[in-house]
Amino acid sequence: MSIVLCVVKSLAIILDTPMKDIAVVNSLYFSCRCYLFESLSPMAPENSNVRGAMPGTVSQSHNLQTRGIIFAIAAGFLWGVLPIYINSVNAITPYEIVAHRAIWSAVLLAALMPFLGGFGQVITLLRQRKLQLGLGATTVLVGINWSVFIYSVQSGQIVQAALGYFIYPLVALLLGVLMLGERLDRMGWLAIALVACGVIAKSTFAGEPPVIALFLAVTFGLYAVTHKKLGIDPVKALFVESALLLPIGVAYLWWLTDQGLPIFFGGGAINISLAVLAGLFTILPLLFFHAGNRALTMSMSSLLFYFNPTTQLMVGIFIYDSPFTMADAVTFGLIWVGIAVYFATRPRTPRPVV
Repeated sequence: MSIVLCVVKSLAIILDTPMKDIAVVNSLYFSCRCYLFESLSPMAPENSNVRGAMPGTVSQSHNLQTRGIIFAIAAGFLWGVLPIYINSVNAITPYEIVAHRAIWSAVLLAALMPFLGGFGQVITLLRQRKLQLGLGATTVLVGINWSVFIYSVQSGQIVQAALGYFIYPLVALLLGVLMLGERLDRMGWLAIALVACGVIAKSTFAGEPPVIALFLAVTFGLYAVTHKKLGIDPVKALFVESALLLPIGVAYLWWLTDQGLPIFFGGGAINISLAVLAGLFTILPLLFFHAGNRALTMSMSSLLFYFNPTTQLMVGIFIYDSPFTMADAVTFGLIWVGIAVYFATRPRTPRPVV
């Protein structure tokens, strides 16, 4: 996290931020670091809504839940405004941004590893053949997902990208049935059917299926389900995935240089800082998301995930004037009904005390 502070302070200095404001950045940084690492610690308590708890326990659980909600919303917001960052950099191709995401994610996560269990745990995990193959597969999936998402933003298709992440949770449910042997009740199948109707409506109105949305939903769904099957900590998994993508990213940037093309989005202090921020925008939402999940019930964390595509949708419509047609309204309407049906019919069972 010290690297994060250095990046933020460097940007502040570059932009001639007053020193008193940099002091505020210092204060916010140390408060955030304390809460975040406390939440990510293996010894951190998980939320419990069990009745009959002592008053002090109830107060502690309420504080933990409040912190979890803040982290979950922060993760969704940062993921949601990512299109603004992508459109702010002068990337030659989507692959240049993917390369910087991989390189700087690996560097920043390497700096964080001592706080999250150390490299020894990662090495121990990688001795297992199953995890080697599984993380190889997730690396391919996340690399493809990043590339398609960045392409969708650069080509002005932010609304379709948001559609993909609205579809994703219910696609993940379906993949859970197919790949993990999980079961869905009637309302779960009804929710998936409504999403399917939304995709069919979009295909009918547009004359073609929403390929980008489906691709993002399926690749991220496969990524999530594979992670669940592997049972590995997502932060350590992202470090391994970034480390595997790192040589490919370095090779791609070297190729750009060999072709006489600029790297670091054209060079200069601001563009170099923006390149490093590609890694920060990758790992920080995940850290927030993971910390939020530890403090919240699964139903609450799943609902709060929708801050991500909702923010993306608002960014696309109100900042970049992305078209939102009647076909989109029908499609999103059916999907929102499907989401509401699913979450409104979930049993309200408290998470057990761990």
